[in-house]
Amino acid sequence: MADESDTLTISEQLRLAKDMGYSDEEIMQAISMNCAKDGSYRAFSSTNAMIDMLARVQRMCEITNRIDSGTGMIKKYERNIQLGNRSDTDLNQSSDNAYGSSSHTSGPGIRRAISFYNPSSTIHKSPEMVTTSSHEYRSSPPQFQLQRLLDAFEKEQKSFNDESKRSICALEERCRQFADNQAILQVRLLEKDSEIELLKTQLNTCSAVEEQLRLIKIKLDNELLESKSKSDEIRVLIEQAEVVKKQHENEIREKDEYISKLFSKLKEAEDERKPAFEKTANLQNEIDDLKKQLAEKEADLKKCGNCYDEMRKAEQLIEQIRLERDEVRSTLNKIPTCVICLDKRPQMLYMPCSHFICCEGCGSRFEQCPACRQKICGKITAYQ
Repeated sequence: MADESDTLTISEQLRLAKDMGYSDEEIMQAISMNCAKDGSYRAFSSTNAMIDMLARVQRMCEITNRIDSGTGMIKKYERNIQLGNRSDTDLNQSSDNAYGSSSHTSGPGIRRAISFYNPSSTIHKSPEMVTTSSHEYRSSPPQFQLQRLLDAFEKEQKSFNDESKRSICALEERCRQFADNQAILQVRLLEKDSEIELLKTQLNTCSAVEEQLRLIKIKLDNELLESKSKSDEIRVLIEQAEVVKKQHENEIREKDEYISKLFSKLKEAEDERKPAFEKTANLQNEIDDLKKQLAEKEADLKKCGNCYDEMRKAEQLIEQIRLERDEVRSTLNKIPTCVICLDKRPQMLYMPCSHFICCEGCGSRFEQCPACRQKICGKITAYQ
């Protein structure tokens, strides 16, 4: 089957239909069914549309022939009834019934033949329109159909002439544009020739300037070599200076780190000595108090007659105080301190692990026990 995208003229479509074996009557009826609103013939939208229309015309002719044959049989049957000259009313009634039944059976057959015909997917026309077009085609004289076909050919020829004129006008316009462009290019060519002559004169005058530039270039090259050698020396000196600078920076960095370590150690030593200083101050205060008490006891001893007994008592008191001091020191050493700050005594009891290792300030910020890492469900503050 031909491709739907091929658009043929009406004459080419007629020739193609004739080559495919369709009769002249079928071709003319298909063209009549495809005419425009004003009644003029026009070409089919595609080859497939033409083939569908011709197939519809063939089916329509077959349906018409079947209807004509059924009508002839009915007329023949009526003629036989009239020739019988039956006078009996019952026979006439039975003949009328038979005639009615035959007419009734032929009606649905006609309807089935018409309903069997469906419109094509490419041309949307109802069966009534097809029957009307067939009737118009049969009723119209051949000369009128030929005139319509000639009008269609004239319209097609006119469209070809218009298209040719438009193509010729477009070609003439392109020729005029080409001539205008050629004139413009000719003018530009003359301008370029004058520019070339001017450049040639300038080229001749530039030869001396080029010689001077060559001498200047040689001089600049020599100076460039000298400056390059100096720049190499400067670069070497800069590299050496950078190496020395890096060494000094490394030494300074190492010294800074060493100083920072010393400061940290000094701070740690001061932090460690601070409680010892406090304890020493407390002990010194106690010693001062004891000295005062000793002085008082010595004064009392002088007052007393038996000085040796008083001295022995004082020595025993001093020994007792020394023992108490040692006990206080051992007790202070045994008292636990906070595991976080190592300064205050524990005041926070964690539940449910029951660890008593942090002061109130440090223990309130934890959600897990620092000792066992167990989640803290409750905190109890205990004061000692």
